[in-house]
Amino acid sequence: MMDRRDFLKFCGLSLAVVLTESGCTIAKTSQARSPILWIDLSEDNYLTIYSNKSEMGQGIHTGLAMIVADELDFPWERVRILPAPVNNAYADPLFGIHLTGGSTSVRNMYGVLRLAGATMRHMLLLAASQRLNIPLSSLKAELGYIYYTQGKIPYGELVKEATQLNIPQHAPLKKESQFIYIGKGVPRIDSEVKINGEAVFGIDAHINNAVYATVVRAPLYGAKVERIDKTKAKTVKGFLDAFPLGERDKVAIVAESMGTLMKAKDSLQIQWSRDTTSYLDDDKLKTYFLDALQREGEVAEIVGKPEKVIKDSYIKTSSIYVLPYLYHAHLEPLSCCVDVKKDRCIIYTPVQAQSSVLSVAKKVSGLPEEKIHISTTYLGGGFGRKANVEFVEEALIISKTLSKPVKLIYTREEDVKYAKFRPMCAALMEGAIDERGKVVALNCKIAIHSISISAKSSVEGIADTLYQIPNFRVEYVNVKMPFDTWFWRSVGHSHNAFIMETFIDQLAKLAKKDPVSLRLELLKDERAKRVISYCAEKAGWGKKPKRGEAMGIAYHFSFGSHCAQAVEVSVDKKGKIRVDRAVCVMDIGPLVVHPDLARQQVEGGIIMGLSAALKERVSFKGGGVSSLNFDTYNILRIDEIPQEIEVYFLKSNARMGGVGEPPLPPIAPAIANALFWGYDKKITSLPI
Repeated sequence: MMDRRDFLKFCGLSLAVVLTESGCTIAKTSQARSPILWIDLSEDNYLTIYSNKSEMGQGIHTGLAMIVADELDFPWERVRILPAPVNNAYADPLFGIHLTGGSTSVRNMYGVLRLAGATMRHMLLLAASQRLNIPLSSLKAELGYIYYTQGKIPYGELVKEATQLNIPQHAPLKKESQFIYIGKGVPRIDSEVKINGEAVFGIDAHINNAVYATVVRAPLYGAKVERIDKTKAKTVKGFLDAFPLGERDKVAIVAESMGTLMKAKDSLQIQWSRDTTSYLDDDKLKTYFLDALQREGEVAEIVGKPEKVIKDSYIKTSSIYVLPYLYHAHLEPLSCCVDVKKDRCIIYTPVQAQSSVLSVAKKVSGLPEEKIHISTTYLGGGFGRKANVEFVEEALIISKTLSKPVKLIYTREEDVKYAKFRPMCAALMEGAIDERGKVVALNCKIAIHSISISAKSSVEGIADTLYQIPNFRVEYVNVKMPFDTWFWRSVGHSHNAFIMETFIDQLAKLAKKDPVSLRLELLKDERAKRVISYCAEKAGWGKKPKRGEAMGIAYHFSFGSHCAQAVEVSVDKKGKIRVDRAVCVMDIGPLVVHPDLARQQVEGGIIMGLSAALKERVSFKGGGVSSLNFDTYNILRIDEIPQEIEVYFLKSNARMGGVGEPPLPPIAPAIANALFWGYDKKITSLPI
């Protein structure tokens, strides 16, 4: 975190985004109430941008930097980006906190960063106008230079004069036709440091004299530490200590090196209390959730009288779904490096929720905010998991206990064992068709292990569906478990889209209608209808598949974006399912900031959703997790991805939507629908 002295090092034109009750304004850093800095232009003509969003592979540092550089009209090769300090001044203007999630980074920061870039450009033009004593209309800002009739001036040469100016009240934004980067793309700003090994991820961060730590958790949920026998561990040279953490449901182990730490971990003998959660077993869990469907829940949405209409209908159908817990499967295990001292606290960590880190740091260290320095490293994948900062809190407690800097690293097994899973759920879907083939009623009841801080995620994607059904009801039962669930890429949409979209196809078959036609019939939203129609056209709907044996389609609206996907699927003689081709069409609003990065995000979402559909499931046995690594928690391999993934973006005048999460929900139901129509297989549980 920067303090006021750090700002004296910046001698360029430095602007801050100041969040107010009425929105965002731009100020010079010297005028800001607290030490904040968003963009800085140096006298040697380099632009530095401070990002309040975590770079976890999605390319957000590139996307945010190009927004500023475009409005400033600055050469891309002279742009740098650094993680922003962590305090409320860098809060997301819509979230009100420092957080990366919900497919919001570009759409929440787009207007803010354009304003910052445009303000700096206008100030440079004003400075040039004053120096040359010519009107603004005679000047042009282009790729780092102010051009006038007799020549050009580098931006950097105007920095001192621009710094003396007041912030203009109305800096003109570019028209879309004037964009030089937005909508076209630039090389990734982080490519070079990642290729040459300079990039610092959480697992790379280090503080001098730091000791190494890991955390071992109870093999079974509910068990507590009864006794720690360090006798054998003490024979390992470099072993330092082991002690209980939290509610004595985990043990911290500390050593002088990573190798020593792993040896000590294997030598440590921990006696745990007896199992209290034997019902945590795959078969028992399924029964447990199905039984929960019999309980009365909370009604999330109701229109008309769906239960009566379904009961009185002669043409109706129903299905029961069971979907598993899922692990985030981020490549980089949880890790961080911290140092808690009496007068300061230093943290290097790969997180999505910096405000949460600041909160736990204040609690553990007892220090005020200005004494806590948090540096966000690169993340080796996040997918929502690294928005939970329990691992940082553990490292802080260990450091404070030992009065030493600590580098904490989870083993993969410990990460999976007590990971914050995507919720498991069971659902009952009932629907009715009238004599004209119209869908007249739909009733959904879902039993789900709700995310405690976001109960609405239990029903999102169903309760707020865009399908117009005259009699409609959604009810959910919160299933209590001895562990927490958490946000997983696309959150509740990831399971609810599967439930809704496969049931829509069942209703289509019942009504003897084409599934594309039925969706168009049920929708009034023109963007949704256009996305589905375009997807069907590009996929060759109604024709023989180009690669697979059967075709399926699904549509879903989430995070402000419409997404339709069609897949071509084949099944070999051994019953192995292969998705040969996937076609995705999205409407994310008026423009795509970086088309290549957006396409990569869509492809990644499809592959992650495909992996979950075909392979992934957290398994339980005798009270604990039994799938502890990638040999037992299966994920999609590279030779199993589709031979073709086609991505298309449609423009609309609607507010900008998200990109990272919306492509995931439709892929699983599209596959299931292909199997339903092509192979007469009704898929109601995952993985397939």
